[in-house]
Amino acid sequence: MKQARWKCPTCGHGLLAPTRPRRNDVRRYCLPCSSKAGVLVERVAPALDAQRAARDVARRERDRKTRERDRARKERASNAPREVAKRRYSKEGEHGMSIDRETARLWKLLAKMPTTLEGATRTISRVTHRDPPKVVLHKKGWRVEDDGQVWIRGHLGTAWQSGLIQVKPCVSWETLAHEIIHCAGYRGHDRAFYWALKWLTERRFGIIVDFSQVTRYGYAVDWMIEDQINDIVRAEFAKPTEPEPE
Repeated sequence: MKQARWKCPTCGHGLLAPTRPRRNDVRRYCLPCSSKAGVLVERVAPALDAQRAARDVARRERDRKTRERDRARKERASNAPREVAKRRYSKEGEHGMSIDRETARLWKLLAKMPTTLEGATRTISRVTHRDPPKVVLHKKGWRVEDDGQVWIRGHLGTAWQSGLIQVKPCVSWETLAHEIIHCAGYRGHDRAFYWALKWLTERRFGIIVDFSQVTRYGYAVDWMIEDQINDIVRAEFAKPTEPEPE
């Protein structure tokens, strides 16, 4: 059994006892000093106290180094190209468009759309919930190179009528509006869907979208709308560039 020298803090008398004596071990207490004081005077083990203090110092140092490693790892992860892009494109679309602000604006406009539109073959749905959809980035289907270049594959957006939209980075205005129309209750890409998208686009930018060349409805209509509004969208959302120093 390991032993240590225990000393009375009052008189200094010491003796050998186990390193972990029982609570009722008489060697744990200085009986003469306890008799004088009227309370139990417990002996201390300076060597054990020194070892305990050294362990505490070592543990605090290990914890400090662990915290520093965790902090450095989190900082490296947060500064990785994908995380930087994720923070940016969670709030910003093509040409610097504010996704949250534009979503709220389009949702408010869509609530004013009449149930019957000229050119649509069925009754138009109405927005059924007050809050605008929540827009988040797709976790998969895009990657970022070390130089910050974003590469995207697959379709650009997904929408649920519960009020959630997932988009790829650099989402265009037309794609965002397309998914918002889905959130309002249009599940398919039929004639009514695209006339609703046409109505929303015209009210948002104060223009007339030309459907005279449309022969069938599908993603080709999205591209046609995007071609017609590309310059308008760029002019509205593009951030001014800093003039180059002479």
